Amino acid sequence: RVREDLKGSGYVRWCHEFIRAGADYCGGCCGCTPVEIQELSETLLDKEGSSETCWAPPSQQDEAAADPCTKSEALAPTEESDTRSSVGETADKEQVGVMDGSMGRLCMIKGIPEDDKLWSARGLVEERYHPIIVEAHMDYIQAGSRMITTNNYAVQPHYYRRVFEEDWEARIPRDTELAARLAAEARTRCGAIGEGVRIMGCLPPICESHRPDLTAQFIRDEGEEACRRFYRSVGEALLRGGADALLAETLNSWEEAQLVIEATKDLGVPLLISLEGALRSEGLKSRPHLAPEIAERVLEAKAQGAPIEALGFNCAPPEDILRALHAIDVSGHGSRLRKANIRLAAYANCNDRKAVHDAGFDVQKFKSAGPIRVREDLK
Repeated sequence: RVREDLKGSGYVRWCHEFIRAGADYCGGCCGCTPVEIQELSETLLDKEGSSETCWAPPSQQDEAAADPCTKSEALAPTEESDTRSSVGETADKEQVGVMDGSMGRLCMIKGIPEDDKLWSARGLVEERYHPIIVEAHMDYIQAGSRMITTNNYAVQPHYYRRVFEEDWEARIPRDTELAARLAAEARTRCGAIGEGVRIMGCLPPICESHRPDLTAQFIRDEGEEACRRFYRSVGEALLRGGADALLAETLNSWEEAQLVIEATKDLGVPLLISLEGALRSEGLKSRPHLAPEIAERVLEAKAQGAPIEALGFNCAPPEDILRALHAIDVSGHGSRLRKANIRLAAYANCNDRKAVHDAGFDVQKFKSAGPIRVREDLK
């Protein structure tokens, strides 16, 4: 369920706090819907009430700098906290890229059945559900998203092997390319409002979400070269389908991120690296204070030629993601990232699933873990 404190304007207030803490790209993850994205987009309008989002891709920064759409008004996460501003104060932030929210959950709400083996990939495997995926992407574009992510998060070896024993390896690039094509179709069908929307090709966790322990074991068992081949194949499929950039998201560790970078750095498109925002240890302990160490490694990778556009934190409670952003700022890595032209991205969970993640997430058990609820404070 969605956390009670994250319902309505609750999550959008956190988004503005992410922006104050340095985030350049902001959206939502599990439990976030077009409703939250629309409110976020609307609160990032310029003071004069312009109908356009105050944001441009990095290649358009110079042109955007001359645009009057440079300041944004903001909400605050809570009115009680001493560290946060009251509702109505501004987050003086230029050029914020509005991302989308949860695709898997939105597609399920729209009619794709819950599947404890394929999860959101069920919508790709069965053609009758393709229109739902397109419609979900269109909902986000119409809500104000300028970056939409392809719906292939669950198209990965650990899940596909369980369902498609004979042809799982051939299916992965095929379904991945399809996911990108459906996103491109949504952008086209949105007409003028879709112009300038970027399609972010999803590079998912190779094994499981929120499980650095299982990921480390998977890499040891399969070998690093096999993992690099997976990410290379996925990256190429996404580009064939029409992706504009690659977004590796909810990564479990720097080791997993490094495999992504090595596999895709010469594909000729920007790469966004986003780690699970709690930065869990293999013992599943939350460690967002280690974000500066990740930032340092991202800076090193960029210096060595990787086309890294952004470092992100996602799929964790907003409290953890804000801690990660603050740690980067206090350490001085925020300014170093900016000098290297590396943006920061933040998109947190609205769902109240911390206890499930702390105990060890397993997609096959997510139904038995009880209903997924949005935190009341994030509504």
